[in-house]
Amino acid sequence: MELSMLYAFLGHDVLGNAAAALLIAGGGFIAKKIRSALRNRNAGNHHGRP
Repeated sequence: MELSMLYAFLGHDVLGNAAAALLIAGGGFIAKKIRSALRNRNAGNHHGRP
């Protein structure tokens, strides 16, 4: 395997892993924000029920 081939493979692999990590982290962050917004919106809707 040539050095340029190895560099290209590792570059794509590292960039792909970084992109996947960012997508997963971003998805988790968005889900957390949505849950928080729904919880805050529904916080005042309790009608005395235990």
